Amino acid sequence: MQIETSLDWQTVYPKLIKLAEGTGEHQKDMKKIVKNLETMVTELSIEEVECRRKQQQTKKHKEIVTRINEEIVNYEQMITFGTLLNG
Repeated sequence: MQIETSLDWQTVYPKLIKLAEGTGEHQKDMKKIVKNLETMVTELSIEEVECRRKQQQTKKHKEIVTRINEEIVNYEQMITFGTLLNG
């Protein structure tokens, strides 16, 4: 799962929440991580407005997209490790 624009969040978010719901007692903590990702996506959305204004992708936009995608990968790894340890 990766995003390129803030609009991709609409398809990624439900998948991340579904993963969180499968973590049992750690569900609340996993949903907090998803909430933090949502905050980052809001920041991305604001930067996309700036990109449209300048009619080009900004360095900050690239950095935010990269950071969000890295955090999604980290989140998926936490879910995988948690599943392996509990299973």
